[in-house]
Amino acid sequence: MGIMISKVRIKNYRSIESLDLELSMSNVVLGQNNTGKSNFLKAINTAVIGTSDLSESDIFIGDGERLEKSKMAIIDILIQPINADGSVCKDFTDFWTSVFTESWITTSDEGNFVGIRAEIKLDAIKDSYILNRRCIRQWKDSIDTSVLENKKAIYNEDMRTSLQAFYMDANRDIVQDMRSRKSYFGRVTSNYDLTDEKVQEIEEQLSHVNTMIIDSIPSLALTKERISAIGKTIGSESSTVAIEPLARKISDISKGMDIVMKDGAAATFPISQHGYGTRSWVSFLTLAAFIENQKEKMVADDEEAEQYIMLTMEEPEAHLHPQAQRLLFEQISRFSGQKIVSTHSPSVVAQSVLADTIHFSKRNGKSMVTQYKTGENRVDDTQKIFREVVNTRAEFLFASAAILCEGITEELALPIFFREYFGCAPYALGVSIINIGGKNNYAPFLSLAKDFDIPWFIFSDGENEAIESVRTAVGDVFEKDYSTLDNVIVLENGDDYEKHLIRAGYSEAMISAICEYEDDENFFESYIQQKQGQKRKGGITRNYNHANGRVEALTDLCHKGKTEYALPVAQKLVSQADGSQRIPPKIEQLFTVLAANVGR
Repeated sequence: MGIMISKVRIKNYRSIESLDLELSMSNVVLGQNNTGKSNFLKAINTAVIGTSDLSESDIFIGDGERLEKSKMAIIDILIQPINADGSVCKDFTDFWTSVFTESWITTSDEGNFVGIRAEIKLDAIKDSYILNRRCIRQWKDSIDTSVLENKKAIYNEDMRTSLQAFYMDANRDIVQDMRSRKSYFGRVTSNYDLTDEKVQEIEEQLSHVNTMIIDSIPSLALTKERISAIGKTIGSESSTVAIEPLARKISDISKGMDIVMKDGAAATFPISQHGYGTRSWVSFLTLAAFIENQKEKMVADDEEAEQYIMLTMEEPEAHLHPQAQRLLFEQISRFSGQKIVSTHSPSVVAQSVLADTIHFSKRNGKSMVTQYKTGENRVDDTQKIFREVVNTRAEFLFASAAILCEGITEELALPIFFREYFGCAPYALGVSIINIGGKNNYAPFLSLAKDFDIPWFIFSDGENEAIESVRTAVGDVFEKDYSTLDNVIVLENGDDYEKHLIRAGYSEAMISAICEYEDDENFFESYIQQKQGQKRKGGITRNYNHANGRVEALTDLCHKGKTEYALPVAQKLVSQADGSQRIPPKIEQLFTVLAANVGR
């Protein structure tokens, strides 16, 4: 049995004006850059272990707001006892009862808990911001309604020892860690338990090896002789200056340490010559070693002792290829303790559990936070959502907005028109254009868009089957009629994408684009001659010898080469001299609505 932070609430901390979340033992935080993910991780660490690095920049300030001296940031955490499987239970163990004591533990019929409020506020006397912790006696519906203990509760030494939080930002680098005694590497390598006799023995051997190295290398011996004179010049008669190839004292041994890697039969290289991905990975593994060492020492002192560990980690995938990202996340998942990991990696998200994901976005400078809403009636949906979206199109979860289309043709063509309309590629604005893989696959995407508050748009064919799939998906997920929504664009007259282009007057431009692509200026005419009189699927004989014959032939040809011709046709249309004709009308309508909804 152990404990976990099961709930967290934040008010007025950095970019987070308001946040209310439930946590599991393994949490994955995702979203675009600059949405508040790092602020969330730092808030958790501040509540658990505190910090001395506080200032007015830690207080959320709204647009046009003037910071009042009385305004404070609040971080509330709810700690509950858990079983071995991570499920919440009613009572703390004797160990945790002795750590928290009745000063912090609240007993209720639903189960015992510890509520801790961390307040970041201005100390008028010191004229600086301080951290103050208070006991929450009643965890109500919100920060404002929760009831606090009147008496001051001391965050005692047992709590400081037993509640540990470790934060690793995206800039971790084992090469830098090796230079700092305060890093996890420096702390774990300088953490030794040796008798005085053993220390003396090792240091004598180190001194002997140093002398042997210098005496064996004439250039070192000569250099030693020459620089030894400096001691008497800048010091006293007894001063000396020496060369130490190796550290002579066990306390300095970490200064000369290095990590080397050997790949098969290749030469051995120091870690500093490896890429940032490997160096970041090793940095995390040294943290794991440090924590394991701490636990072993704690258990050695007290077999009944327990320790709560929180790991908050930014972008573990940084600089790693997808397969390495998956392996690292697997190692993090086995990490002992509660974990909150932020990521930009679809590979990492694909290994997570939807119920454990926390989605960050930003609206008007404020961090907005949502979670996947689980429920018994969504078991089948959850499996389909994971299969259709998370496992193959997880970039959808990182989008500032998403355009959903039925097939590859639209997925290829829409980015060309997007660049013409907005002057940049979709990804430059954080927009994802996603082929959902068929008319009946809207629901999984819309379900996630609803839960994670991702702005969404549909660009659909006008065929009856396509319209019905849109109607069903929007109705089931949002309980709305799609025809009342301006973010759902459906082609008129039963047209599909190719027919819409033809109806909009682009026939000759399309024919020209296809002929250029095929490198044959007579390709279209040859196609008509070749197919005239042949039967289509269903047994209908082709007849192009009528007024509408060329349009019919072009429709057949486009349907035959839908994905093949999508790019050249779109590129031809946006290169037309008449700028008003470069974007087909329904696509322009889509982008106009998109621009109005995403602030462009």
